Amino acid sequence: GLIAAFVLLGLLPLLMRWTLNWLKRRKVYRGHRRPRRFDYNLIVIGAGAGGLVSAYIAAAVNARVALIEKNAMGGDCLNTGCVPSKALIRSAKLLAEARDSERYGIQRMTAEVDFKQVMARVHKVIATIAPHDSPERYRDLGVDVIHGHARLVSPWEVEVGGRRISARSIVLATGAEPLIPPIDGLDKCDYLTSDTLWDLKELPKKLVVLGGGPIGSELAQAFTRLGSEVVVVEMADRLLPREDQAAGKLLADKMASEGTTLATSTRALRVEDGSTLVCDQGGKEVRFGFDRLLIAI
Repeated sequence: GLIAAFVLLGLLPLLMRWTLNWLKRRKVYRGHRRPRRFDYNLIVIGAGAGGLVSAYIAAAVNARVALIEKNAMGGDCLNTGCVPSKALIRSAKLLAEARDSERYGIQRMTAEVDFKQVMARVHKVIATIAPHDSPERYRDLGVDVIHGHARLVSPWEVEVGGRRISARSIVLATGAEPLIPPIDGLDKCDYLTSDTLWDLKELPKKLVVLGGGPIGSELAQAFTRLGSEVVVVEMADRLLPREDQAAGKLLADKMASEGTTLATSTRALRVEDGSTLVCDQGGKEVRFGFDRLLIAI
Protein backbone atom coordinates (compact mmCIF):
# COMPACT_ATOMS: atom_id res chain seq x y z
CA GLY A 1 0.00 0.00 0.00
CA LEU A 2 2.82 2.38 0.85
CA ILE A 3 4.56 1.66 -2.46
CA ALA A 4 1.30 2.21 -4.36
CA ALA A 5 0.78 5.53 -2.55
CA PHE A 6 4.25 6.73 -3.55
CA VAL A 7 3.63 5.65 -7.16
CA LEU A 8 0.35 7.55 -7.28
CA LEU A 9 2.03 10.57 -5.69
CA GLY A 10 4.68 10.50 -8.40
CA LEU A 11 2.12 10.09 -11.19
CA LEU A 12 -0.21 12.82 -9.92
CA PRO A 13 1.70 15.78 -11.48
CA LEU A 14 1.86 13.96 -14.80
CA LEU A 15 -1.86 13.16 -14.70
CA MET A 16 -2.69 16.76 -13.78
CA ARG A 17 -0.54 18.08 -16.62
CA TRP A 18 -2.16 15.69 -19.11
CA THR A 19 -5.62 16.71 -17.89
CA LEU A 20 -4.86 20.43 -18.18
CA ASN A 21 -3.46 19.98 -21.71
CA TRP A 22 -6.53 17.96 -22.67
CA LEU A 23 -8.83 20.71 -21.37
CA LYS A 24 -6.84 23.36 -23.24
CA ARG A 25 -6.99 21.39 -26.49
CA ARG A 26 -10.71 20.85 -26.06
CA LYS A 27 -11.24 24.58 -25.56
CA VAL A 28 -9.12 25.50 -28.59
CA TYR A 29 -10.73 22.94 -30.91
CA ARG A 30 -14.31 23.53 -29.74
CA GLY A 31 -16.54 24.29 -32.73
CA HIS A 32 -14.07 22.79 -35.22
CA ARG A 33 -14.46 19.43 -36.88
CA ARG A 34 -11.31 17.40 -37.34
CA PRO A 35 -11.08 15.96 -40.88
CA ARG A 36 -11.18 12.19 -41.15
CA ARG A 37 -8.27 12.29 -43.57
CA PHE A 38 -5.65 14.90 -44.37
CA ASP A 39 -4.34 16.16 -47.69
CA TYR A 40 -0.86 16.73 -46.23
CA ASN A 41 1.19 15.94 -43.17
CA LEU A 42 2.32 19.57 -43.00
CA ILE A 43 1.21 22.90 -44.46
CA VAL A 44 3.73 25.75 -44.29
CA ILE A 45 2.45 29.30 -44.82
CA GLY A 46 5.28 31.58 -45.88
CA ALA A 47 8.34 30.72 -47.99
CA GLY A 48 10.89 32.86 -46.20
CA ALA A 49 13.79 31.60 -44.11
CA GLY A 50 11.60 29.91 -41.48
CA GLY A 51 9.11 28.42 -43.91
CA LEU A 52 11.72 27.08 -46.32
CA VAL A 53 13.63 25.32 -43.55
CA SER A 54 10.40 23.84 -42.15
CA ALA A 55 9.35 22.53 -45.56
CA TYR A 56 12.85 21.21 -46.31
CA ILE A 57 13.14 19.24 -43.06
CA ALA A 58 9.64 17.78 -43.43
CA ALA A 59 10.30 16.77 -47.03
CA ALA A 60 13.60 15.17 -45.99
CA VAL A 61 11.68 12.69 -43.81
CA ASN A 62 9.22 11.97 -46.65
CA ALA A 63 6.31 13.97 -45.23
CA ARG A 64 3.67 15.27 -47.59
CA VAL A 65 4.24 19.04 -47.52
CA ALA A 66 2.44 22.05 -48.99
CA LEU A 67 4.33 25.35 -49.05
CA ILE A 68 2.25 28.49 -49.65
CA GLU A 69 3.72 31.88 -50.60
CA LYS A 70 1.84 34.94 -51.88
CA ASN A 71 4.88 36.95 -52.97
CA ALA A 72 8.46 35.97 -53.86
CA MET A 73 10.09 32.76 -52.67
CA GLY A 74 12.90 33.40 -50.22
CA GLY A 75 10.98 36.07 -48.32
CA ASP A 76 12.69 39.03 -46.70
CA CYS A 77 16.03 37.28 -46.30
CA LEU A 78 16.59 36.75 -50.01
CA ASN A 79 14.75 39.69 -51.54
CA THR A 80 14.88 42.67 -49.16
CA GLY A 81 16.89 41.71 -46.08
CA CYS A 82 19.97 39.61 -45.43
CA VAL A 83 21.19 39.01 -48.97
CA PRO A 84 20.80 42.48 -50.57
CA SER A 85 21.89 44.36 -47.45
CA LYS A 86 25.08 42.34 -47.06
CA ALA A 87 25.85 42.72 -50.77
CA LEU A 88 25.48 46.50 -50.40
CA ILE A 89 27.56 46.51 -47.22
CA ARG A 90 30.36 44.61 -48.99
CA SER A 91 30.61 47.25 -51.72
CA ALA A 92 30.56 50.05 -49.14
CA LYS A 93 33.22 48.31 -47.04
CA LEU A 94 35.55 47.99 -50.03
CA LEU A 95 35.20 51.71 -50.70
CA ALA A 96 35.89 52.53 -47.02
CA GLU A 97 39.02 50.37 -47.06
CA ALA A 98 40.27 52.10 -50.20
CA ARG A 99 39.89 55.50 -48.51
CA ASP A 100 41.67 54.15 -45.42
CA SER A 101 44.41 52.40 -47.41
CA GLU A 102 47.27 53.90 -45.39
CA ARG A 103 46.10 51.82 -42.46
CA TYR A 104 47.01 48.77 -44.53
CA GLY A 105 50.38 50.13 -45.70
CA ILE A 106 49.18 51.39 -49.09
CA GLN A 107 50.02 55.06 -49.50
CA ARG A 108 47.52 56.00 -52.17
CA MET A 109 44.40 54.28 -53.46
CA THR A 110 41.49 55.87 -55.31
CA ALA A 111 37.98 54.56 -55.87
CA GLU A 112 34.88 56.02 -57.50
CA VAL A 113 31.30 54.93 -56.88
CA ASP A 114 28.99 53.94 -59.70
CA PHE A 115 25.80 53.54 -57.71
CA LYS A 116 23.89 51.95 -60.58
CA GLN A 117 26.58 49.29 -60.83
CA VAL A 118 26.51 48.77 -57.07
CA MET A 119 22.76 48.16 -57.14
CA ALA A 120 23.09 46.00 -60.25
CA ARG A 121 25.53 43.80 -58.33
CA VAL A 122 23.09 43.59 -55.42
CA HIS A 123 20.38 42.26 -57.74
CA LYS A 124 22.88 39.91 -59.40
CA VAL A 125 23.70 38.41 -55.99
CA ILE A 126 19.98 37.92 -55.32
CA ALA A 127 19.55 36.23 -58.69
CA THR A 128 22.52 33.94 -58.01
CA ILE A 129 21.06 32.68 -54.73
CA ALA A 130 17.41 32.62 -55.87
CA PRO A 131 17.52 29.11 -57.45
CA HIS A 132 18.26 27.63 -54.01
CA ASP A 133 14.91 29.03 -52.80
CA SER A 134 12.98 28.51 -56.02
CA PRO A 135 9.66 26.63 -56.45
CA GLU A 136 11.41 24.25 -58.86
CA ARG A 137 13.96 23.16 -56.27
CA TYR A 138 11.32 22.52 -53.64
CA ARG A 139 9.06 20.70 -56.06
CA ASP A 140 12.02 18.47 -56.89
CA LEU A 141 12.22 17.74 -53.15
CA GLY A 142 8.59 16.63 -53.22
CA VAL A 143 7.03 19.79 -51.80
CA ASP A 144 3.76 21.02 -53.31
CA VAL A 145 4.51 24.74 -53.82
CA ILE A 146 1.37 26.87 -54.06
CA HIS A 147 1.39 30.57 -55.00
CA GLY A 148 -1.44 32.47 -53.37
CA HIS A 149 -2.83 34.14 -50.27
CA ALA A 150 -3.44 31.62 -47.48
CA ARG A 151 -6.13 31.98 -44.84
CA LEU A 152 -6.31 29.77 -41.76
CA VAL A 153 -9.93 28.56 -41.42
CA SER A 154 -9.55 25.86 -38.77
CA PRO A 155 -6.81 24.21 -36.70
CA TRP A 156 -6.25 21.79 -39.59
CA GLU A 157 -7.46 23.65 -42.72
CA VAL A 158 -6.17 26.44 -44.92
CA GLU A 159 -7.98 28.22 -47.72
CA VAL A 160 -5.87 29.23 -50.73
CA GLY A 161 -6.85 29.97 -54.31
CA GLY A 162 -10.52 29.23 -53.66
CA ARG A 163 -9.93 25.73 -52.28
CA ARG A 164 -9.41 24.21 -48.87
CA ILE A 165 -6.53 21.95 -47.99
CA SER A 166 -5.89 20.17 -44.71
CA ALA A 167 -2.93 18.89 -42.72
CA ARG A 168 -2.19 17.35 -39.35
CA SER A 169 0.13 20.27 -38.56
CA ILE A 170 0.39 23.85 -39.85
CA VAL A 171 3.42 26.13 -39.59
CA LEU A 172 2.77 29.88 -39.69
CA ALA A 173 5.98 31.48 -40.99
CA THR A 174 4.49 34.68 -42.41
CA GLY A 175 7.33 36.97 -41.32
CA ALA A 176 6.91 40.71 -40.81
CA GLU A 177 6.72 43.97 -42.71
CA PRO A 178 8.14 47.48 -42.13
CA LEU A 179 6.30 49.51 -39.51
CA ILE A 180 5.23 52.95 -40.73
CA PRO A 181 4.78 55.41 -37.85
CA PRO A 182 1.85 57.88 -37.74
CA ILE A 183 3.88 61.01 -38.51
CA ASP A 184 2.12 64.06 -39.96
CA GLY A 185 3.07 64.68 -43.58
CA LEU A 186 4.69 61.29 -44.08
CA ASP A 187 1.95 60.22 -46.49
CA LYS A 188 2.93 63.11 -48.78
CA CYS A 189 6.56 61.99 -48.85
CA ASP A 190 8.04 59.34 -51.13
CA TYR A 191 9.73 57.59 -48.23
CA LEU A 192 11.78 54.41 -48.44
CA THR A 193 11.63 51.23 -46.35
CA SER A 194 13.84 48.16 -46.24
CA ASP A 195 11.40 46.69 -48.80
CA THR A 196 11.56 49.52 -51.36
CA LEU A 197 15.15 50.71 -50.89
CA TRP A 198 16.46 48.21 -53.44
CA ASP A 199 14.72 49.97 -56.33
CA LEU A 200 16.94 53.06 -55.94
CA LYS A 201 18.74 54.07 -59.12
CA GLU A 202 20.58 57.15 -57.83
CA LEU A 203 22.62 57.68 -54.69
CA PRO A 204 20.80 60.15 -52.39
CA LYS A 205 22.84 63.26 -51.63
CA LYS A 206 21.10 63.69 -48.28
CA LEU A 207 19.58 60.66 -46.57
CA VAL A 208 17.72 60.76 -43.26
CA VAL A 209 17.31 57.38 -41.56
CA LEU A 210 14.54 57.17 -38.99
CA GLY A 211 15.57 54.42 -36.59
CA GLY A 212 18.93 53.49 -35.08
CA GLY A 213 18.39 49.76 -34.69
CA PRO A 214 20.18 47.04 -36.70
CA ILE A 215 18.50 47.84 -40.04
CA GLY A 216 18.81 51.60 -39.77
CA SER A 217 22.39 51.48 -38.53
CA GLU A 218 23.77 49.09 -41.15
CA LEU A 219 22.11 50.94 -44.04
CA ALA A 220 23.13 54.34 -42.66
CA GLN A 221 26.77 53.25 -42.46
CA ALA A 222 26.68 51.75 -45.95
CA PHE A 223 25.25 54.90 -47.54
CA THR A 224 27.68 57.14 -45.65
CA ARG A 225 30.55 55.09 -47.04
CA LEU A 226 29.06 55.28 -50.53
CA GLY A 227 29.02 59.09 -50.32
CA SER A 228 25.62 60.20 -48.99
CA GLU A 229 25.25 62.77 -46.21
CA VAL A 230 23.44 60.64 -43.65
CA VAL A 231 21.57 61.58 -40.49
CA VAL A 232 20.27 58.86 -38.15
CA VAL A 233 17.31 59.92 -35.99
CA GLU A 234 16.77 57.65 -32.97
CA MET A 235 14.24 58.24 -30.18
CA ALA A 236 16.32 56.29 -27.62
CA ASP A 237 19.44 57.79 -26.10
CA ARG A 238 21.77 55.51 -28.09
CA LEU A 239 22.05 53.29 -31.13
CA LEU A 240 21.01 49.64 -30.89
CA PRO A 241 18.81 50.26 -27.82
CA ARG A 242 17.93 46.55 -27.52
CA GLU A 243 21.55 45.43 -27.54
CA ASP A 244 24.37 45.77 -25.01
CA GLN A 245 25.29 49.37 -24.32
CA ALA A 246 28.94 48.68 -25.19
CA ALA A 247 27.92 47.45 -28.66
CA GLY A 248 25.85 50.56 -29.30
CA LYS A 249 28.69 52.85 -28.24
CA LEU A 250 31.26 51.01 -30.37
CA LEU A 251 29.02 51.34 -33.42
CA ALA A 252 28.18 54.98 -32.72
CA ASP A 253 31.86 55.93 -32.39
CA LYS A 254 32.70 54.19 -35.66
CA MET A 255 29.81 55.72 -37.60
CA ALA A 256 30.51 59.21 -36.24
CA SER A 257 34.18 58.90 -37.22
CA GLU A 258 33.11 58.09 -40.78
CA GLY A 259 30.87 61.14 -41.03
CA THR A 260 27.39 59.94 -40.11
CA THR A 261 25.39 62.45 -38.05
CA LEU A 262 23.74 60.75 -35.07
CA ALA A 263 20.68 62.41 -33.56
CA THR A 264 19.81 60.29 -30.53
CA SER A 265 17.14 61.19 -27.93
CA THR A 266 15.33 62.72 -30.89
CA ARG A 267 11.65 62.13 -31.68
CA ALA A 268 10.22 62.67 -35.16
CA LEU A 269 7.25 65.05 -35.17
CA ARG A 270 6.31 65.72 -38.80
CA VAL A 271 7.49 65.97 -42.38
CA GLU A 272 7.34 69.41 -44.01
CA ASP A 273 7.27 70.05 -47.76
CA GLY A 274 8.17 66.42 -48.42
CA SER A 275 11.84 67.21 -47.80
CA THR A 276 12.33 68.13 -44.13
CA LEU A 277 11.95 65.99 -41.04
CA VAL A 278 11.00 68.07 -38.01
CA CYS A 279 11.97 66.51 -34.68
CA ASP A 280 11.83 67.21 -30.96
CA GLN A 281 15.28 67.17 -29.37
CA GLY A 282 15.36 68.04 -25.67
CA GLY A 283 12.23 70.16 -25.95
CA LYS A 284 13.47 72.08 -29.00
CA GLU A 285 12.48 71.61 -32.61
CA VAL A 286 15.28 70.63 -34.98
CA ARG A 287 15.05 70.13 -38.74
CA PHE A 288 16.83 67.70 -41.01
CA GLY A 289 16.59 68.21 -44.75
CA PHE A 290 16.69 65.19 -47.04
CA ASP A 291 16.51 63.99 -50.61
CA ARG A 292 15.25 60.61 -49.41
CA LEU A 293 13.83 59.46 -46.08
CA LEU A 294 14.34 55.87 -44.96
CA ILE A 295 11.89 54.48 -42.38
CA ALA A 296 13.75 51.79 -40.42
CA ILE A 297 12.06 51.60 -37.02
